[in-house]
Amino acid sequence: MRSRNSSRLPASFHLWWAVSTLGAAADSMLAFALIWIATGHGPGAVALVSTLSVLPRIVLLLFGGVLGDRHGPRSMLVATAGAQTVAVILLATLNGGAPGVAALATTAAVIAVISAFQQPAAIVYPRLLLRDDDQLPRALARISGSIHAARILGVASGGLVITGWSLHVALVANGFIAACMITALLVLRPHTPVAPTAPGGQGGSIWTALREGIRSAHELRIWPFLLAVALLCAAVLPVVAVVLPSTARANGWSATQASLLESAWAAGMLAVTLLISFTGTTTRQILALTGGLIVTALALVALALPITAPLAMAASVILGAGTALFTTHIAPALLRLAPVGQMTRFQSLMAVVQLGPPALVNAPFAALSGSGRSGVAMLLAAGMAGLAALCIALTMRNRRGIDLDLRGSPPPDIARDDMGSSVPPQHSP
Repeated sequence: MRSRNSSRLPASFHLWWAVSTLGAAADSMLAFALIWIATGHGPGAVALVSTLSVLPRIVLLLFGGVLGDRHGPRSMLVATAGAQTVAVILLATLNGGAPGVAALATTAAVIAVISAFQQPAAIVYPRLLLRDDDQLPRALARISGSIHAARILGVASGGLVITGWSLHVALVANGFIAACMITALLVLRPHTPVAPTAPGGQGGSIWTALREGIRSAHELRIWPFLLAVALLCAAVLPVVAVVLPSTARANGWSATQASLLESAWAAGMLAVTLLISFTGTTTRQILALTGGLIVTALALVALALPITAPLAMAASVILGAGTALFTTHIAPALLRLAPVGQMTRFQSLMAVVQLGPPALVNAPFAALSGSGRSGVAMLLAAGMAGLAALCIALTMRNRRGIDLDLRGSPPPDIARDDMGSSVPPQHSP
């Protein structure tokens, strides 16, 4: 591995880095609290809450991407952070005492709707704070690493909050951090100006803008890589969010022990992402991408075995390391390929790919783990991770990695005009 750029990242980026890390901690604390309380109501409640945590995002993410391109990532973040502050305060008022399934489902759905409009802008916004596009892999790795550190603290805090207090405390903390995010956004000014939206983004309809974004992704020929991302997310996210907590409860472990399993996964991701944030990504992409997926599959097989809590935590660390090895290499490459005027739409498409498949397997995995067959769910997840590795290996072997150039060169059959929109192959260099 080698560093891509030794220049220091801007102070504005570091401020956003700090705020987004706090936000990730608060979100993780609330998410774990909702799932843990739901496990007390049975597997049906877990399936309902976990599904409502992602389904609104899948339905609304692309619309959030269009609005982000039209109004700018900063404006979208201010609006959604304001909505989140108000929403969680109201939910905290309604969720006093021991919340039932309806209250948990409502809270999960409201947070997911706000996140659908916030998430694409939040991922694009750091890119606008950088002076040099070569800083992007290191910047994304630092954000990813700190977010995983925040996940460790947030999930562990969620276990402590539920044990000692209530969901009310987690909601209040989430609203306070959202208010802090608004303050930071009002202070920050991007170094990189937001380019005008591509055709269909500003003057056309929302559906025209969506078609334009999907057409750009098709011309960039990134579908095999998005398929691998989808398989990885379907394998890992439901296991971490649903299967591990249900397994912990079935084994008689406490909420704190259950939260440590997810924290261990986040710790494994943190170790790898922090390493990448200082060394940069490797040019031997096929080794990093397929290697990360294979490690993920092996860790899932280990978790399927009847092991003790300490061994499960160790396997969770390995699971996180394999996941991060893959994501830290594919994320900056795909984001850099996004047409400038369609960045938020492009990111929303990738977010749908990440969230859709896990939503499909959440309920089956919850049913399997709730009925004492967590090992079966783990083995199915391992198979998906292995299939993703095969997809990456075959695609990069056939194309020799040309479509995923980490140095930022556009693929040979597509270029971008000054507005950031894709142009036909005959205009390629």
